[in-house]
Amino acid sequence: MSWLQTMYNIFKDTTCIVGVGNYYRCDDAVGLYIVDALAATVQQPHIVIFNVEDIIESYCFAIAESNCKNVLIIDAIEADAEEGTVVFGRLSDFVETGLDVSTHKLALRMSCKVLEASGKDVYMLGIVIRHNDFGKGLSPIIHNKVDSIVSMVQSSIMSNQKECVYEH
Repeated sequence: MSWLQTMYNIFKDTTCIVGVGNYYRCDDAVGLYIVDALAATVQQPHIVIFNVEDIIESYCFAIAESNCKNVLIIDAIEADAEEGTVVFGRLSDFVETGLDVSTHKLALRMSCKVLEASGKDVYMLGIVIRHNDFGKGLSPIIHNKVDSIVSMVQSSIMSNQKECVYEH
C-alpha cells in the first residue's frame, strides 16, 4: 500500500493532526505552518488539529484521552536526504529502526509511548529541512513543500467527507 493510500485510510477514522515546531527556528516551524493552514481550511467533525509548537509533551495526555483513533504528527526532520523530502510512516517504526530523525526526538519518543499505550495509532509525516537556526520564516523550498502537503492532506480528508477543532 502506498503512503498516500495509508494517509487516505487514516482520515477515514477520527484523527488528531499535530503540528510540532518552533516559529523562531526557520524551517523547524514547517509542521506549524501546515497545521495552521489546515485549521483555516479543514472543517470536518472527525478531524482535530493541535498546534503544539515545541512542547508536544504538554498536549500528549489531552490527545491520549481524546476520542481520536489516529494521531498524525507533522514535524521537521534532519536526515541524509534532499531538502523538502517527505517521509511518512508509523512513528514507532522510525524510532525502532534508528531513523529517529525529528528535530524533537526525545519528546516525540515519550509522546509516542503514551499515545500508543492509550490505543492510538501514531504516524509521522516528516519534512527534511536544512535551516533550523534562529530566525523567522521558511526557506523557499520548504515553503513550496508546505503548500503541496496542505493540498494533499486536504484532498485526503475531503475525499472521506466525514467541523474541525483547532487548539493552540
